Amino acid sequence: MRQVFVEKGIVVVKEVSQPLLDDHSVLVSVHYSCISSGTEIATIKNAQDSMLTNVPYKIKKVIESVVSHGFDGTKALIKSTLVGQTKVIGYSCSGRVIAVGSKVTKFFSGDLVACAGEGLANHADIICVPENLVAKVSAQEYLKSASLTTMGAIALQGIRRAQVQLGEVVCVVGLGLLGHLTVQLAKLSGCTVIGIDLIPERLASAKECGADYVYAADDEQLTADINFLTHHYGVDTTIITAASESDTIMQQAMEITRKKGKVVLVGDVGLHIAREPFYKKEIDFLISCSYGPGSYDASYEKKGHDYPYAYVRWTENRNMQAFIQLIESGKIKIDTLVSQETDLEDIVEAYEHIQKHKSLGIIVRYGKKSEATVRDFTVEPAVKALEFFEPQSVRFIPARKDTMRVGIVGAGSFAKIKLIPALAKINGVKISAIVDADVTNALSVTKLYGAAHALVNDQDLFKDDLVDVVVIASPHKFHYEQAIHALQNGKAVFMEKPMVTNLEQFSKLNDFLTLHPEMPFCVDYNRSFSPYMQKVKQAVVGRHAPMVIHYRMNAGFIPKEHWIQTDSGAGRIIGEACHILDLFCFLTDSKPLAVSVEALHSSNDDLFPTDNFSAQISFEDGSICSLLYTALGHSQLGKERMELFFDSKTIVMDDYTQLHGFGFPSTFHATTAFPDTGHEALLHEFFANIKKPVFKSPISLQRLNTVAELTLAIDTLACQGGGMKELIV
Repeated sequence: MRQVFVEKGIVVVKEVSQPLLDDHSVLVSVHYSCISSGTEIATIKNAQDSMLTNVPYKIKKVIESVVSHGFDGTKALIKSTLVGQTKVIGYSCSGRVIAVGSKVTKFFSGDLVACAGEGLANHADIICVPENLVAKVSAQEYLKSASLTTMGAIALQGIRRAQVQLGEVVCVVGLGLLGHLTVQLAKLSGCTVIGIDLIPERLASAKECGADYVYAADDEQLTADINFLTHHYGVDTTIITAASESDTIMQQAMEITRKKGKVVLVGDVGLHIAREPFYKKEIDFLISCSYGPGSYDASYEKKGHDYPYAYVRWTENRNMQAFIQLIESGKIKIDTLVSQETDLEDIVEAYEHIQKHKSLGIIVRYGKKSEATVRDFTVEPAVKALEFFEPQSVRFIPARKDTMRVGIVGAGSFAKIKLIPALAKINGVKISAIVDADVTNALSVTKLYGAAHALVNDQDLFKDDLVDVVVIASPHKFHYEQAIHALQNGKAVFMEKPMVTNLEQFSKLNDFLTLHPEMPFCVDYNRSFSPYMQKVKQAVVGRHAPMVIHYRMNAGFIPKEHWIQTDSGAGRIIGEACHILDLFCFLTDSKPLAVSVEALHSSNDDLFPTDNFSAQISFEDGSICSLLYTALGHSQLGKERMELFFDSKTIVMDDYTQLHGFGFPSTFHATTAFPDTGHEALLHEFFANIKKPVFKSPISLQRLNTVAELTLAIDTLACQGGGMKELIV
């Protein structure tokens, strides 16, 4: 399908994969989208200027990145910036629903709808939009006008924040598309409306849309004229819909607004203003947040959780519905605002036109081509039953070619900073495909590393012979499904931790790997491959007695809205503490027998027991290992520290930059500027072993299973507030 992007300030149309449908969203075949003169042109300009602005801040971020991620990770971030990010564009469109998610109840295939949302309601043949950002349109004849619903909802929210009343004088500053809609809505509210702008053509069209008076923003008599018009009281409310870095707009708004009046900011302007007008007039300054209540609330926008009608009368979705009703009742003029139309093929010229001629907006037509691009959207089970595959039908052929083709599934921050740069350095490895639910992210990383394919569905990796190895770095709950998909298609799998997020996944994956022990599979438990831990392992191999190991992770606070705290991440025990549990198994070379957990009890809902706990594990060889994991510490304290005691000796490791041995020769001590937690060593060993006649995993399946069961047990106990469990391993 076709989609519009911005690359280094240049508008381009690309052929990309159809977006994935999730449980709470609908797939829409777009018929019309709207280019606005404000937000989208600003997006393009920002993309052009981003490399030239705020240089001191960027230097500061580079220094911080070197400390956190080392030179390789920082180099990857800088290279990504220099190559340029691919960005989607568009945020208001209309069309027909072609599929709905399993938890969607408001829409059905065939419904005509208007869609909103930056990064969602894009200029594209097909879009995937959460149901709370979709509103029904009653008939085809209104579909074109309904493509402006996003701007209409924003304008409506500005009016609601202003709480305008019949007979008041309202001034609208900035007469772009949003300003024109605000003028009409204020007029419908029974107000006398004043319009202000710099462009004469916009002043004239605002007058046609119902403005009672219009003034040029640079008119020296503007304040005096408005004073005489309002009998020297000033306007009741000023609504700013302009987009400008200038502080003058806000200052002017204060001057023309009456004492105890209101200034409502809908647009984006400079806010360095003098205190005196605010103070003397006691003016109320209000911010209008996007389309209304629900904006930027992930539970509302992404999960479909509505606000109670009785308590939140006007949510962003109800604002969308209200605007569509105004269109269908003929109370809002649309044709005069965006009279020009263009086909998607000519959208680049449309952006040039809107920049040169100061048009309010342009409607983009998609015709019937979007329908033709719709692939089969029937949702199949994420993982086919294992019985479907006969044991002999799944096999991996060791690579004999010089280059191993790798597909990356999930191109998030960790993958871009750690995994992908490390992969790119391995001889004989070629990054061939990037899969990410965010197509812009997939395109950006593809361009950065010269990959041939940018995909949004991991199944597309297997339709053709695109890759030999799949590296999984997606949100944690998808690891198991994606690993099974890849393994069943005969691909080697390197999985960023964790292996599984629940016992059902563990059972099924273990069954598969037991049936196919020759399949190359490994989980990125890298700590044991770090140079320091390899050195520690050598030191404890000949010990005479059990060990006591204490490991502290000062993990840092992560808010409850972060994906790691949701079902996608499964929490920080499963997502991160598993690293240290694997390290315990590696150092003791023994099986855990029992685990005891104490978790933080707090009445605050932002403090999770899985973020703040202590786990004590007894091992078969008599060793005792404890993990203290907390999100309550200060960021300047190091993140990881291990103290190990055995045979009258002590080893202390700090953040993989310092290693000290007490009872050892001075040569045991080590210090390094940047931490090495073993990522590259593990990756090198995995890819080297793939090419051998018989694959031997860098981490045995038995150890992987032990770590998975131990991790799930600790997570369960922590969620229960603590407890003890004997392990059968």
